Amino acid sequence: LLWLLFDIVINCLIGLTPFVDNFTHLGGMVYGLLCGLSTIERLSTDFFGIATTFWTRLRNLLIRFSGLILSVVLIMITTAVLVENDAGKSPCSSCRYVSCVPFPPWAGEDNKWWYCDDCSRITADAKLDSSGYYSLSMTCPDGAIEEIDLSDQLVTDRQWIRRQLPTYCRKYCDNLFA
Repeated sequence: LLWLLFDIVINCLIGLTPFVDNFTHLGGMVYGLLCGLSTIERLSTDFFGIATTFWTRLRNLLIRFSGLILSVVLIMITTAVLVENDAGKSPCSSCRYVSCVPFPPWAGEDNKWWYCDDCSRITADAKLDSSGYYSLSMTCPDGAIEEIDLSDQLVTDRQWIRRQLPTYCRKYCDNLFA
């Protein structure tokens, strides 16, 4: 039992990294528990030397039956939620913090190993003149347009701007999630 709890904690910690969904781990654990509960076979009473009564057998049957019914109902509800869900949109906007945490927490905002926002998917149009890029029109994850003045920086490298887009997003966009 201790190793099982240790495994659950480790899987939840791994689920805090990006691209690993804690809801999948926890959902699998719940469904596995319910399916196991509904198909559990009791040991023979001869094994323990204890006679079973009608009420004990009825209770065991009700536990198995309720586990089976609850499993089927939850699978149908989860399927309905997934089918109705728009791609990329979550029915629970705050739930993203259960599945991803920017890490390490002690590092500065520009020195994280990974981020859990949508700034890696933004787009921008850069305006160029003879001295370099002077303006950036950035589309934030929520669709808002932000104008960024680059005239104080002498920027001539387009790839450098592309690498800086997530940093600009975190700095200038109000909503970092789509």
